[in-house]
Amino acid sequence: MKYKGYEAIIRYSDEDETFVGEVINTQDILVFDGSDVAEVEKSFHAVVDEYIEDCKLEGKDAVKSFSGQFVMRVKPELHRALFVQAKQAGLSLNAFVNQKLSSSALQNNQFKN
Repeated sequence: MKYKGYEAIIRYSDEDETFVGEVINTQDILVFDGSDVAEVEKSFHAVVDEYIEDCKLEGKDAVKSFSGQFVMRVKPELHRALFVQAKQAGLSLNAFVNQKLSSSALQNNQFKN
């Protein structure tokens, strides 16, 4: 589900017997719910509109940018294998992993190069 550049995922909660949604492309936590599609969509729109308005009142950017850096822990064996593959490809480990992650995101239509 998309609205004003925000994307959400929806799941059904057996415990609450309702649909629960979460906005996934912001670093802030935005959740909403509804008993049917129309209600979920209305709730999603409301939480996004409220978030944008709150950001304006607080003087902050509603869409937080990502720094482009994150720390990732992997098993030493995987680290070694990736390093070797990167060297074989003539790339640094960062460039190699960036290439692989970009390729995966492109395949899933989550990233535009």
